[in-house]
Amino acid sequence: MDQYRMESRAVPSRSRSNERRTGKRSLGGPRGSGGGGKKKFRFFTWKWFFLVCITTLLLVVGGCSAVMMSAKTYDIEEIREKMEESSTVYDAEGQEVMKLGASNREYVKIKDIKSPELAEAFVKVEDERFHKHNGIDYRGFARAIYRNIISLGKAEGASTITMQVARNAVLQERQKTYTRKLNEIAVALNLERNYKKEEILETYINYIDLGNNVRGVKMAAKIYFDKDITKEELEPEEIALLAGLPKAPYGYDPFKQEERAINRRNVVLNKLAEITKDSPQLITEAEAEKAKQQPLGVDPEYVQKHLPKNEYAAYKDYLFDELKERYPNIPQDELINGGFKVHTALNVKAQKATEKALKDEENQFFVDSDTRQPLEGLDAGLTIMDPTNGEIVALGGGRNYLTGYMNRATQRMQPGSTMKPISVFAPAVELGMNEYHIVKDEEIKIGEYTPRNYTGEFYGDIEMKEAVARSLNASTVWLLTEHVKLNRAYEYATRAGLELNEKDKGSIAAMALGGLTDGVHTVEMAQAYSAFPNNGVNHEPHTIRKIEDNEGQEISPVKELETDREVYKPQTAWYTTRMLQYAVESDIGTGRNAQLADGRPVAGKTGTTQNSKEAWFVGYTPQYVGAVAVFNDKGSEVRLTGGSYPARIWQAVMTEVMAGLEVKHFDPPQGVKEPEPPFQLKPVGDLSGRYDPNGEAINLKWTDLGERVKYEVQRSEDNQNWSTIGEAEGGGYTDQNIEVPKGNFLRDFFGGGDQPKSYFYRVIAVDKEDGDAKSDPSNAVEVKVTPNQEEPPPEEEEQDQQEEQDQQDQQQDQEQGSQGDQITIPERGDQRGGGRQGGNNDGDDDEEGEQGFWP
Repeated sequence: MDQYRMESRAVPSRSRSNERRTGKRSLGGPRGSGGGGKKKFRFFTWKWFFLVCITTLLLVVGGCSAVMMSAKTYDIEEIREKMEESSTVYDAEGQEVMKLGASNREYVKIKDIKSPELAEAFVKVEDERFHKHNGIDYRGFARAIYRNIISLGKAEGASTITMQVARNAVLQERQKTYTRKLNEIAVALNLERNYKKEEILETYINYIDLGNNVRGVKMAAKIYFDKDITKEELEPEEIALLAGLPKAPYGYDPFKQEERAINRRNVVLNKLAEITKDSPQLITEAEAEKAKQQPLGVDPEYVQKHLPKNEYAAYKDYLFDELKERYPNIPQDELINGGFKVHTALNVKAQKATEKALKDEENQFFVDSDTRQPLEGLDAGLTIMDPTNGEIVALGGGRNYLTGYMNRATQRMQPGSTMKPISVFAPAVELGMNEYHIVKDEEIKIGEYTPRNYTGEFYGDIEMKEAVARSLNASTVWLLTEHVKLNRAYEYATRAGLELNEKDKGSIAAMALGGLTDGVHTVEMAQAYSAFPNNGVNHEPHTIRKIEDNEGQEISPVKELETDREVYKPQTAWYTTRMLQYAVESDIGTGRNAQLADGRPVAGKTGTTQNSKEAWFVGYTPQYVGAVAVFNDKGSEVRLTGGSYPARIWQAVMTEVMAGLEVKHFDPPQGVKEPEPPFQLKPVGDLSGRYDPNGEAINLKWTDLGERVKYEVQRSEDNQNWSTIGEAEGGGYTDQNIEVPKGNFLRDFFGGGDQPKSYFYRVIAVDKEDGDAKSDPSNAVEVKVTPNQEEPPPEEEEQDQQEEQDQQDQQQDQEQGSQGDQITIPERGDQRGGGRQGGNNDGDDDEEGEQGFWP
């Protein structure tokens, strides 16, 4: 009973508690707040987190297991075959022309290598725990996962040597994906189960890309050090250089990236001297420090000695540099050896013609002009481009170019006079000038600087096209300083694609004559000139049209090309082309040696630098632009000019390139008229004058110079002191403000009458559009004003009528005389003799006037 009562009392207590909780929820608090939120939070306990983690782990393990179990197994020979699968390069016609990756290799067994530490150096640098793991370095793998999580991406791959060998078999995934990594792991585990460590390492050191078109340590040692590792030992610094290359074989290229290669080698030397629990020390610290003081010891001659001659080497190297710049989204090792298809603009015919001309095995170009003996001190570079799209169709790196050599096509040098059309002539045309405008070629001083022409003489006032054809320095400087100005010249040059130094902006020698601070190369000059045959528009130079992966999917570049850049107006490009064509096709042009047969039009410009150190010819047809640079930087005693060696090389190459192509001509852009000679204010040269006694005025006449001209008429009474008396339009003027001497017959007959008065006249032509522009004075004419009679003599027509009447009267008198010998005495007013005498006097004046004053 008591127990019952106790239980009964307890129940209401719980009920009141429930009521209080219910009451709190009803007081306006939002649903789910208060005590409900605590209940929800208590749901996410450690048990819940543990369950999630276990589930996730199982899913990951299951997924990974599924991927790895489904991965294909490979034997080591199959992997070796796949490791040779380089990316393929195709020409403009879609034909395979070369492999992008390394293709030269000599297999060597580890036991045959004279330097046993060579293979272990790769282990110490690339995979220090190689001899301890089963293909997967779990410690490194965990570290890589952690760093990838921190970087929110795939920053580190944790690849072992075994996995790097396996990676070449897993080609279907080119991106850094976890699926690909799992496939690599599966193949690596399979290799470790079936092959010894030495076999895997031997495969690695024989197939790894070590740059400059070679695979494996044996061929690499030959091209870098001229050593056969089966017969000679390598020095520590040589081992370190080779072991450091796999990380970036082209980034640490000892021929092109010497400083980076040295830094990488020294880092590896430090690594080889380390003592760790996972790998032994290969050299002492003292040996490492000594090795750091040694030069790289590489020589491009070794490449030429040990590698077969490779066509298209210069084009391939330029292509590879472009790949690195425009496609950084594709890792270099995969881009080179991943089976990609690289479609290019390579024109095989043009490339072979370029290489043939530069090698000059028949001694046609690089020979002494007198003895015809070969000149060893000269070298050359060449670029041929399609002006309509900026595609590089051929590229010549030098007479004996091989990978690792200086690429003469991209070697910077001063452009000389080939700079003039870009920075002076075309900008002058933009300002309204053309080939007919007069420029001054005379001595001009710019501070202490006096530009001289190549011929040593000045040509005075000449047409602009003659200044272009003769490549005159003085007139070019005059055009720059008087019209174009430095800032405008610099702007047009950079807009055309030249990479100039800021110092060049204020240099007359740089902008007018090509004396640039850093210089330019043939690719830049081809791009700059391509605007002329392409209506003033050019494009960024490039070799690559597109890239496809091994499944045919096109890869988009990270860096897009700059296209359709307007450099000049279409009219400017056309007018400049006309002048550059005159520079090649005229008898006075410096580019005459570049003329092509079959009437093919050629426009271009020569250039020669000081001391004949370099010479240029940049020319173009409607289809192609070609830039040739000849170098005399090895001390050859030859006087270079752009019109000699470069122009002849250009002519030979382009003759082969253009063979079989349709003959096209330079046509003016739509709506552009032919250039017209500019208005020139000339002096009047045929001024004449005559006195009109009837009108008591002097009439002046001359040949009118056109509607744009008016005339200032000047008069003088002593032919010295001139004053302006009026203006005239057309070719005549009447001066009525003159003093006419008076006279009569008796005073003239007996003397004492007024004497004739002389007036002198000249006219000055004035430009109506520019009132300040006036010509020199015309020829001066003298007009005599004779005294007038009290009864002015009749005009010539009346005089003729009077003479006819006199003849009739005389005949009548004779008839009357025959009848009766009657004589008629004329009255005073009918005296004809005096009239005739006056007429004769006028006639004398007229005759004198005709001799000196009237045409």
